[in-house]
Amino acid sequence: MLKPRWLHVLRLASLLILLLAFSGCSKTFQGDEYSFLAPSGFKTKQFEEVEANPNNEPALLIFSQKGRLYFQVFRQKIPPEGDLKLVFAEHRAQTSGKTTNYQFISQNTIEMYDQPAIEYVYREFHGEPYVQKREIWLEKSGWAYSLVCTNPADSTPGIEIPIPDLCIRLAEGFRFK
Repeated sequence: MLKPRWLHVLRLASLLILLLAFSGCSKTFQGDEYSFLAPSGFKTKQFEEVEANPNNEPALLIFSQKGRLYFQVFRQKIPPEGDLKLVFAEHRAQTSGKTTNYQFISQNTIEMYDQPAIEYVYREFHGEPYVQKREIWLEKSGWAYSLVCTNPADSTPGIEIPIPDLCIRLAEGFRFK
């Protein structure tokens, strides 16, 4: 049987090992108006304001794991006479009209960070396989932010595919300052 002193040392050593193990579990990225906590193992690309991704969209952050795109953060200026709903409506019209392989899933008003947000879920064909996208649209200081999680999906119309836990965790990792 171990003496109480050794039990104390053993508990302290176990606690230190756990702290070291969990310290590598996530990365934090900072923007002017946001911070983002990403799980470890995710590769990231952070863009400057003047840069754009290959689709010429103003991406702020792109997160991928094992070569597969998982999560993107976009933002665009809301016109002076507009609002988040107008910017989102224009985006939805472009998204749904872009391809014949588009399948609308749902659109809901949700609450994130004590403010209204728009959740938009759809599927589209991008070669192999179909993908399902969950977008969450938020407004902050005259900017529309879009948090987009992409994952493989079944192409069967009407089939319900739940939002993956990873998409939910990634969206929860985004915070306004």
